[in-house]
Amino acid sequence: MIETHHISISFYIIALFAMAYMVYNSRRIFVIFKGKSEIKKPRHIFEQIGNFLTFGIAQRGIYSRRFSFATIMHFFLGWGFFELLFATSVDFATARGFFLEYLPGMDEPWFAFLNDTGGLLLFIGLVMALYRRMMDRPELLPHSNLTQRGNLFGDTGILCFLLLLVFGGYLAEAARIAVDQPVDARYSWIGYPLSNVLSLSTWITIKPVLWWFHAITSLLFIALLPTTKMMHSIAVILNIVFTNRSRRGEVRTMHVSKIMEDPDLDIENISLGVSKVEEFTWKQLLDSVSCTECARCTTVCPAAQTGKPLSPMKIITDIRQSLYDTHVHNEESEKLLGGLISENELWSCTTCGACMDICPVLIDHVPTIVDMRRHLVLSEGLPPEQAAESLEKIMQNGNPWGFPKKDRLKWASDVGLDVPVFSQKKSAEYLYWVGCAGAYDPRNQEVTRAIINIMNTAGLDFAVLGTEESCTGDSARRLGEEYTFETMALQNIEILEKYKFSKIITQCPHCFHTLKNEYVDFGGDYDVIHHSELINDLMKSKSISVMKSDLNTITYHDPCYLGRYNDIYDTPRNVLQNSTDPHKIVEMENNQNNSFCCGAGGGNMWHEINEGERVNVVRFREAISTGAETIVTACSFCLIMMDDAMRVDGKEEEIKILDIAEVVNNKIS
Repeated sequence: MIETHHISISFYIIALFAMAYMVYNSRRIFVIFKGKSEIKKPRHIFEQIGNFLTFGIAQRGIYSRRFSFATIMHFFLGWGFFELLFATSVDFATARGFFLEYLPGMDEPWFAFLNDTGGLLLFIGLVMALYRRMMDRPELLPHSNLTQRGNLFGDTGILCFLLLLVFGGYLAEAARIAVDQPVDARYSWIGYPLSNVLSLSTWITIKPVLWWFHAITSLLFIALLPTTKMMHSIAVILNIVFTNRSRRGEVRTMHVSKIMEDPDLDIENISLGVSKVEEFTWKQLLDSVSCTECARCTTVCPAAQTGKPLSPMKIITDIRQSLYDTHVHNEESEKLLGGLISENELWSCTTCGACMDICPVLIDHVPTIVDMRRHLVLSEGLPPEQAAESLEKIMQNGNPWGFPKKDRLKWASDVGLDVPVFSQKKSAEYLYWVGCAGAYDPRNQEVTRAIINIMNTAGLDFAVLGTEESCTGDSARRLGEEYTFETMALQNIEILEKYKFSKIITQCPHCFHTLKNEYVDFGGDYDVIHHSELINDLMKSKSISVMKSDLNTITYHDPCYLGRYNDIYDTPRNVLQNSTDPHKIVEMENNQNNSFCCGAGGGNMWHEINEGERVNVVRFREAISTGAETIVTACSFCLIMMDDAMRVDGKEEEIKILDIAEVVNNKIS
């Protein structure tokens, strides 16, 4: 039977005040309900439990080879903290006489060993964290002094305080072991040696002092926790539990047309998009409160890496600052959009998703950025000057280049290629969605013809929409022009409903993502496959025979909207493995989910931020640094951007830029 131990009533009185102060400061979390309702909720309780266990307790999102020091550091911090929280809970329960038949005693061998190990893990993690801040500080880490967050313990200070807590715990344990002399004391493998350092009389004298010191510092930590960086230990768990991982990165549907048709609408005062914290959803505000400021998102951001004025971390923490200034400190805050956050920061984003992929606490940066872009475009009429023309052309001509719709099949007619069209055929197994780039861009027209030849060779039953096809609206949506996107979506869905088909094939990952994942919110639920998936299936089923290509060294560039957004990494590589010499394929350092954007996403195909280096040129130079003579991709935008970067660097005679369909088509038999 475990013996209970007496705790003074004074402790409980102090603990009550500490808990009350913590609850008072926890308004920093509850203030998120100043935001709007959230539609992207987890699907069911089991998904929430899974999130909690894998990303909360197991800290799955923390582990990264790229950030190995921080990964190890946080492993020690997290598991050390969890263990000591468990030990403290057990100690409290046994002191009150709760569950004595189930709980271990403090000197139970395995429990004593575990407690001392937990303390050591936390100690190592704290030392690593302090070293990282004081001696080897990453440039992008914020908070360079002890007084950030408005108090001494806000950031670095809380780490020093936790070290004091660890030392106090070990000394209190050593005093208890020296005085009580439990039989299994040696299993407390740190506390037991310490208990032999001083004489028994000394330990007896200082034992109550050490106990109270440790108790008070523990309660002080609890009281101050919401005002320090350690609050993320609470906020992060909540954020993870309420994140729908299947809908991460999803842009929220606005239904602008319905809003504008509301007879009670105050047209003079309407605000579309987001310009202040109250217009975000509560989940977006919880994202901001949960940010640990680890700077991983900014470290991997292609805009930040190429000298653009964007830091995804700053966007999120600026939202938090505005939220706290307005609703916690009740101060007059600098306006959020056009103040804390500049227009150029927002327009620098390529929506590549690297920030979201690397974020250990599942923050959705991209939808938040798009929501603020929506305000700039829909409420203030301020899209990027270069992009404004392309947005107008999408509305007028159904494509961002502004070419006439009647020329949508010129890629075929110019070379005498006879292509089946749905307006004549009415039904087919496959609907081939050519896309704007595939129809109008000369370089991508070659890819389109290659895909046509592959499908003809395989004997597939397919047709195209031809002049009935319009832009999917992907670029318009990412640029914040939701009305144009909705117009295109509803128009295309109306056309698609006229015909019978089983699957849609796309060559552009942006079309693929939009048709597959976003049209469903407007009633367009389709089975969409990317052309790399089609080609891979045709090769596996022996529907086409492909000889090995004689290309020299090849590297593959992962498109963001094919890879990070839709998890298609292996399929294009399988196609390359089966159509070229596998020994000639080399990987770039940034590949698969760590791929570096080409720079065209997020509508950046149609405008440019004239600061820093060009994103596509940086990616191209990484590709050729592998020694590759051929860069292969599977995206219309990536093909254009890589081709452009090749010309900027004057490498036309040395390097080939190919789509995966061209690699296969060149050796199809």
